[in-house]
Amino acid sequence: MASLRTISVYNVTLTNANTEYSQELSPNARSLAVQPRTAVDVRMAFVTGKVATPTAPFFTLKSGGAATLQELQADSTTVYLASTTAGTVVEIIVGSW
Repeated sequence: MASLRTISVYNVTLTNANTEYSQELSPNARSLAVQPRTAVDVRMAFVTGKVATPTAPFFTLKSGGAATLQELQADSTTVYLASTTAGTVVEIIVGSW
């Protein structure tokens, strides 16, 4: 496995409750860590139209929790996020090569 060349940090503010926000990840993303900055639940998906009005499939980052993905194979990926709490900030760290 090649070593990571780039680490990117994103802070995505979900200004309005139950509204879909997106973050395009760095090219050649290979690892991903996501967490809400405050103790709230956040819905996350890799397909648009799933998180604003919860529609499966989506993933719930539970209050105080985080998600980590390793060995991603996508050349480019967009993460879609929503929360029932307005003003939520979601922190994302992406490792790329």
